[in-house]
Amino acid sequence: MAKTDSFFGRIWKAFTGDGGDPPPPRGPGEVFEPPASETPVVVPAQGDVYDFHVFVQLRWDSPSRHFDLDEIEDESAAYQDIARQRTTQAVWRQARSLDPLDPAGAEKLLNETLAGGFCWPKANPDLRCRPSIRVIIDPRLREQKAPLELRRIEQQLAMARDEIVRERTERWLHGFQELEQFQHLGKDERQFLVPFAASLVDADLAKVTGALADERRSRYDELVGVLAQAVRDHERVGLFEFANAYDKALRAFCRQMGIDLGKWHLADFGEPVESEEAGTVR
Repeated sequence: MAKTDSFFGRIWKAFTGDGGDPPPPRGPGEVFEPPASETPVVVPAQGDVYDFHVFVQLRWDSPSRHFDLDEIEDESAAYQDIARQRTTQAVWRQARSLDPLDPAGAEKLLNETLAGGFCWPKANPDLRCRPSIRVIIDPRLREQKAPLELRRIEQQLAMARDEIVRERTERWLHGFQELEQFQHLGKDERQFLVPFAASLVDADLAKVTGALADERRSRYDELVGVLAQAVRDHERVGLFEFANAYDKALRAFCRQMGIDLGKWHLADFGEPVESEEAGTVR
C-alpha cells in the first residue's frame, strides 16, 4: 500500500519548502549571444585596392559548465573588447590573401579560422568566446559588378527560355510527323517542317527559320541558274575550265547547305534517283 503524507505533514512541507519541485538544472549548452555589431570592420582584400566589410557576431559559453546564462553574460562583459580585437586581428591577417570578388568564399574560410574561439583563463577556462563573421563585398566593387551580374542572370534566363522553345519545337516536329504520316524525320523532312513548328512556338524562331528556308531556296535557284548557264557556255570554254568552275560552285553550295559532298546526288535537290537495286542499265 502506498504511503501518503498526513494533512499536517503536507502543510509543514509547504511551509518549510521541503518536498517542493527542485530548481531546474543549469543547461550544459547555454550560450549568451549579444546583438551583432552594426558597424562593419573594414579589412583590405588581396591587392590592397578593395576591402571586405566584416560584421562580427560573438557567442559566449562556459566549457567547464561552471556558469549559468546570467553568469556568462556578466563575465563576458569584461572580455567583449578584447574578443573583438582578436577577431579583427585574425581576419586582417588572412583577408589580404583572399579574392575581393569572392566574399562568400572569404566568409567560409575566415569562419573556419575562427572556429576554435578564445578562452579565459587559458589553463582551465570558465569562459569561451566563439566568434563568427559575415562578409560583404566592397560597395565600390559591387557597383562595378552589378551590370555584369545582371547580364549573367539575363543570359541564364535566356538560355532557359531557349531550351524550352527548343523542346516545344521538337514536340511539334514529331506531332507533324504523326499528322503528316512521315515514316522518317530526317534532315530534309526537318528542314521543311521546322518553320511551321516554330510558328506555333515562338515568333522570333519562326522569323529566323522562315528566313533560313527562303535563303536556302534562293541559293538553290542560284545554283540551278549557274549550272544551266554552264551547260549553255561549256562549248565556248575549255573542258577543264568548265569542270573547275562547276566543281567550285558545287562545293561552295554544299558547304553552305550542310550537304555531304561525298554522298551528294540529285535527290538532295528534289530530283528522284532510282536505287541501284531498282535501277536498270540502259
